[in-house]
Amino acid sequence: MVSLCLICNNEIMSVSPRYPRMVCAQCHVSIKKDESGYLVEFQNIDLFGGFQSIHDINGLKVTKNEHICYINNVRCYADEARFGGIVIQAALEHGQY
Repeated sequence: MVSLCLICNNEIMSVSPRYPRMVCAQCHVSIKKDESGYLVEFQNIDLFGGFQSIHDINGLKVTKNEHICYINNVRCYADEARFGGIVIQAALEHGQY
């Protein structure tokens, strides 16, 4: 199944029905900001999974458990993928995911 990224309109070749609003790989690695405007990255806690957000607050790395981010001013939701890794999906107009 092929679809378009809801942020940049790039083609996404393998969209999972589990993650229908998934952003493309290019947007996934692009600059992400949290709700306060700080840079944020997402990662698994360890080899067994889990989820954490790493916020760059004026050069200080702060670990949190926040899922909301903005990519090119589009509200998104990041979470642990089913079999590990991180998946980011664009939000619907009402803020739902």
